[in-house]
Amino acid sequence: MRTLTALALFLTLSPVQADEWWAWTMLDLWKQKPWSAGLFLGNRLDADDGAYVQIASPRVKYQLLPWLETGLGLSLLNIENTRTHDRRWQGRPEFELSPKFDLSPELRLEWRNRMEWRKNDGAAFTTHRTRHRLQLGWTLPEPVGPVTRVFASNEWLVDLQRHQWGENRLIPLGVTVKISKNSDLDLSYMIFSQNGTARWRHESVLLTYLRVRF
Repeated sequence: MRTLTALALFLTLSPVQADEWWAWTMLDLWKQKPWSAGLFLGNRLDADDGAYVQIASPRVKYQLLPWLETGLGLSLLNIENTRTHDRRWQGRPEFELSPKFDLSPELRLEWRNRMEWRKNDGAAFTTHRTRHRLQLGWTLPEPVGPVTRVFASNEWLVDLQRHQWGENRLIPLGVTVKISKNSDLDLSYMIFSQNGTARWRHESVLLTYLRVRF
């Protein structure tokens, strides 16, 4: 009930009506330091444009240093236009290198850097890109109801084929809600920007991110 109340309050306080809804889930399945492994699942719906994307991605991570983590992923995406029913698949090997810095006992800065090699169904193996996300999170000294953390982040994506900044994903505000001992839910508002042929296009996104630890 507390989680539903927090979700309703977050949706009420969102600055604008969202154009898209992204629902992510991370299942942490195994951990034996310095290794860990899990399965990332995602759904992305753009009701205006008729775009629906599903992703499944097994991932393995290794803690190189107390402040530095690396990881490998293999993502499979199903990309569909719900209006025309056109569908294509994308395969995506990934490599990550992510420094993390504790600025204080409650304040953490994370910088995720990812290389993605993308292979679209029926296309050449050329649509690769890099992703770089800075995130600042503040764990509350005492939870406020179910809310345990607030955060903000910005991620910029570079298209290596076109040699340009292709996307930007700004989260000016997000909160983490404690669901149970082994699960948390992030609720955030995102400004999603894409670099088109003539100008940048901006959309608003409501993002939910469920993390479950087994």
